[in-house]
Amino acid sequence: MIRRSTAVRTILATTTILAGAPVAFAQEAAINLGQVTFEVQGAEPVGDDVNPNTLSGMKTATEITEVPQSVSVVGRETFERENPSKVDEVLRDVPGVQAQLYGYDSDTNWFYIRGFNSFDTGAFMDGLSLFSYGFGTFYVDPFLLERVEVLKGPASMLYGASSPGGVVNYVSKLPGGSEGRTLTFGADSEGRAWVQGEAAGLMGEDLSWRVGGKLQRQDGHGMFDPGVEGVVYGGATKAFDDGGKLTLHLSYTDMDEDHVGGQFLPYFGTEREAPFGYFDHYYNGGDPDSDEYDREQLIATGIYRRDVGGWEMTDTIRLGYADIEELYVYPYGFTNGSTTVQVPDATADVNRFVFAHDSYATVAQNDLRFTREVATSGVTHDLLVGLDMRRYRLDEEQSFAVGTPLDPEDPDYDDQPAPSFTYIDGVRVQDQIGLYAQDQVRWGDGWIGTVNARYDTVWSSFDDQRGGPDLDRQDDAFTWRLALAREIGSVTPYATVGTYFNPQALDAASEDGDPETGRQVEVGVKWQPNEASLVTVSAFDIRRENVSQSLVNAGTFDSRTLGELHSRGFEIEADWQVSDSVRLGLAYTNLDVEIVDFDDDPSIEGKTPQSVIEEFGTLSATYAPLALPELELRASARYRGDSYADNANTLDVDGAWLLDAGATWDFAEDWTADLNVTNLTDERYTASCQSSSAPAPISSCWQGEGRVVSLGVTKSF
Repeated sequence: MIRRSTAVRTILATTTILAGAPVAFAQEAAINLGQVTFEVQGAEPVGDDVNPNTLSGMKTATEITEVPQSVSVVGRETFERENPSKVDEVLRDVPGVQAQLYGYDSDTNWFYIRGFNSFDTGAFMDGLSLFSYGFGTFYVDPFLLERVEVLKGPASMLYGASSPGGVVNYVSKLPGGSEGRTLTFGADSEGRAWVQGEAAGLMGEDLSWRVGGKLQRQDGHGMFDPGVEGVVYGGATKAFDDGGKLTLHLSYTDMDEDHVGGQFLPYFGTEREAPFGYFDHYYNGGDPDSDEYDREQLIATGIYRRDVGGWEMTDTIRLGYADIEELYVYPYGFTNGSTTVQVPDATADVNRFVFAHDSYATVAQNDLRFTREVATSGVTHDLLVGLDMRRYRLDEEQSFAVGTPLDPEDPDYDDQPAPSFTYIDGVRVQDQIGLYAQDQVRWGDGWIGTVNARYDTVWSSFDDQRGGPDLDRQDDAFTWRLALAREIGSVTPYATVGTYFNPQALDAASEDGDPETGRQVEVGVKWQPNEASLVTVSAFDIRRENVSQSLVNAGTFDSRTLGELHSRGFEIEADWQVSDSVRLGLAYTNLDVEIVDFDDDPSIEGKTPQSVIEEFGTLSATYAPLALPELELRASARYRGDSYADNANTLDVDGAWLLDAGATWDFAEDWTADLNVTNLTDERYTASCQSSSAPAPISSCWQGEGRVVSLGVTKSF
């Protein structure tokens, strides 16, 4: 195993080499390779294309307007302009996606899609699942990505077990036949500072390569001490004489940091005033002497493409591991004898728990698919068949202790007891194998029909090392999608209906539980009035049965069955070129999410699930003065609507308007500066609250991120 000290030295050396590597000028300058093309179609740079090819909605390179579901694509160019520290910062401007659910959390990307948790079973990378359970997660830094794609609505007909809200597909930076290098330095007002470098080039006319490294100092947001994150990646694509192409990609991530503040705070003092007033912004209820978060992660991906007997074959394989160790002291209600969310008395302190875990997750995956176009009697069939296999294994131990209380106004940190009660110690394994097929049929005057079918078998097991009950179960599911669209000039209306499934949690309590199932009906229209503009309007209705909901409880996320949920609503996404110098953007979501059936507590039927925001959106404007083509100015207003801190909807969480601004300036030849300010007015707001599954529930809240000013300066060679 690579040790962390070695990894940091490697990252520093890589970044230094990139700064001085004798590679030809212009990172994006593709050279003439004749018949040799290295790009993976649907994963290439987005650039200014508002209707790019995407692989997420069809598993074949298909323009957004021809995918019969709502899909959004955010290109690397947005990352470079906005200096995001995490991917979920980019997702907050995507319709249908409620991002940064727990405020600023430096080590996890959090997102709901269409009102449903999607960060555990809805995260994918290069089309392969980044399935996670408990704390056995894979973290993806935006530096690694060429684009982020969001397919909204059920996707089991393509990907197997997954979230009904949709999938977020992280697309890696792959070699693409270009050459050049860049070096970036940046810092923000919270104390984060980073340096990153990248280089790409060619060896002959049949081998393309790309490497990069990033070293980041993580600070601010209430951290006790600065942390460090290092990321390196490398990739190469080889073209063979038989027409085959092999792409290999490897990324390594190392994190060593403290936890941020503003997390797990009581409802009173965060969302509503307590006798002492409000907690300070980024109030950290942890402990500086014991707080710890360490992650070591490796992801290796291979993509092989070639023609086989009239079919185009693509085989994507992945091996990866994530080794996470964490000790976290966190708030949990008040000490005034009340275990509920009622207002504490003036002398109450904040209770604290001590939580620790050691999680080692591994994943092995392979997705083999064949595509072919067949034309018969004026009808064209784009055929897809595939076999998808995945094994996820998590070896974990979780432990717990009761910590000492903390003054909400004047915290006096002291030593905390070591976690002594081990309540989880075991190995969880989930294997999935799925066979799928798709036919996209084109006929007549712009008609497009899509038919999908997939059959999956999932084996889930848990070996309890403490001698408790084990889990050993098998789930089988057939999922499908039927869709119809018609291209009428620049307008493409569509209608689709599809189903999904998702097995229950990997613990003994779910031994006899049926897998979560459901269906979605979606109708919409996609309009591309010109090459620089695209508007998508969609309306949907999602039904979920046998639903589990994650609840914060004693340091972990427990699950309980809610029964049936119903989500319906509409979304609007517009990217409109008003003139040569002005571009407008709109992302709006309006949801109605309802608990339809819950046997354990019928009183919450008809209520909105906790933490879910039902109305949110962003209105943005970009101005590039014709007289100053090297300058771009940006401004946006984000609205986060109201939500609830409990399923009974007795505790309101207010919404907020947030203003952002930014500018990009090519101030000298090959030099670019990107300045961004998020939450310009430093609005105080609560990202979300939720109540635990304890018998007498305690509500925990997460403070929203305050104003952050960031500046990045990039040199291209």
